[in-house]
Amino acid sequence: MTAFLRRLFREHPLVTFLPLAFALSWYPWLIALAQGRSTGPNPLGPFAAALLVTAIGLGWRDVKAQLARLVRGRVALRWYALALGLPVALVAACVGINAAFGAPWPTAAQLAGWPELVEKFLFIFLFIALGEEPGWRGFLLPRLAQRLGWQRASLVLGVIWAVWHVPLLGGEIGADRIVPFLIGVVAAAYVLTWLFAGTGGSVLLPMLMHATVNTVGAGFAFQFVAGAAQTRLWWINAVVWSIAAAVAAWRLRNVVAPAPSMPDHRSGAMERVPAAAR
Repeated sequence: MTAFLRRLFREHPLVTFLPLAFALSWYPWLIALAQGRSTGPNPLGPFAAALLVTAIGLGWRDVKAQLARLVRGRVALRWYALALGLPVALVAACVGINAAFGAPWPTAAQLAGWPELVEKFLFIFLFIALGEEPGWRGFLLPRLAQRLGWQRASLVLGVIWAVWHVPLLGGEIGADRIVPFLIGVVAAAYVLTWLFAGTGGSVLLPMLMHATVNTVGAGFAFQFVAGAAQTRLWWINAVVWSIAAAVAAWRLRNVVAPAPSMPDHRSGAMERVPAAAR
């Protein structure tokens, strides 16, 4: 049985990763539904699934290579500017556009709560981003890109990522925000692909962007308005991120995807990812 599982995980990493990622993420939600309650997914599920598939199918050498992506931070400063600055700029643009349509500008009292963002960012970075990004970007994305190229891989991963958020829909994500939220998730997948490919396969930078998006957007600025103004803000956010996704897709058009590897190939082909066009 052990040999069978090892061969299954080695030869079919995508087929084994996806069910595990969803099962290890959705189990709290499914248990809650059975009890007549509701809750969100466990964000650590994708990371745990990636580690299991890698450890069983390939071994410790590949686990170390996968973990090394989490601390790969020796990249050009422009990628840090993109990871941390772009989400802030896009949120500011969304708030400004929403105000132009009649929404109130943030008050001084609302903006004064910014020191709380540090604690929020650390929690999101160490729990949500750490749980999701090593699975989605670190494990799944390069394998999809081997088969589909970066652009189509971004779309496929974006749809998978959007479906993964189903436990949040109708609860944390209200009914009026579901569609723009899902559009934003798929669009963000393109930008995160650009960041991942451009940094040679760093997972640290996508983690930083993911945490920044959640912190300054839904965790801060999007709470300044309510009702129709908030719904409109989510739609503006979807449009703005779609524009960013189009730019990312254009930048990825000539970026060479990782070379296909044999099922029993060791870390080499997956360890380094070609850098994006500058």
